[in-house]
Amino acid sequence: MATTLFLAGFEPERSYAIARAVERAISELPTEEMTLEELYMVLEEVLEREEGERMVARFRAWQRVLNLDRPLIILIGGGTGTGKSSLATEVAYRLGISRITSTDVVRQVMRAFFAPALMPALHYSSFEAGEGLRIPMPDPDEGDRALFGFIQQAEQVAVGAAAVVDRAIVEGLSTVVEGVHLVPGLIAPEQQPNATIVQVMLAIEDEEAHQSHFVARDRIAGGARALDRYLKRFGDIRRIQDYLVARAERLGVPVIDASDGDAALRVLLDLILERASVQPDAVP
Repeated sequence: MATTLFLAGFEPERSYAIARAVERAISELPTEEMTLEELYMVLEEVLEREEGERMVARFRAWQRVLNLDRPLIILIGGGTGTGKSSLATEVAYRLGISRITSTDVVRQVMRAFFAPALMPALHYSSFEAGEGLRIPMPDPDEGDRALFGFIQQAEQVAVGAAAVVDRAIVEGLSTVVEGVHLVPGLIAPEQQPNATIVQVMLAIEDEEAHQSHFVARDRIAGGARALDRYLKRFGDIRRIQDYLVARAERLGVPVIDASDGDAALRVLLDLILERASVQPDAVP
């Protein structure tokens, strides 16, 4: 119940408070059983009494979105260290989506089929792909090699990522795809009536806040993700982020401030509700 209320726009603490109010209301009813529809009727009564009709309408809208008979495809792009995988996991959990794919996994699979001599950029991390450049045309100066290498790698990985999206739509399975390679323009699925597609770009503007994400991630992973390596290439990571944000702004892809994970989740959920509500034949 609290998770459902979070979708309606409540803070976690308030969601639990309302869920408890619903529990108290149910305990006062002269019945030992109730259907899900009856439970939601009690919830709407509590919501209207404590929050007003607007929140009741928002709750109903989310229930209709969650029961759509077409898949929801969520594409979460962003630079390294912006919290893409964490946000993907959280939004998938809240929406009941069981399929999450990372473009890093797509790249890893492609590595097994293409030798370094054939596609060298695939065999480096996104911010180190400049080391895989052989005869770049035009020849970039040293400061641009990381960006050129990333663009080359993203073009290659985008083929596999687009196939993941197409397959999800064909199978009718809601899917979250996250990764630095979701460059607007390279991954640009057409909106269509048989799928709801939401594409966003994460970014952290403040450099210190961005660096702190690597430190926190290293602490959680117990040093498994080589903090020094990320900090050494932090300038390249920032250049790639600037490129991704510029592409997103140019092509109308929403850019979400990822410095606060909870706030980013709320913004993404609002975008999903808005997109699902305006598509052809959409509900509501």
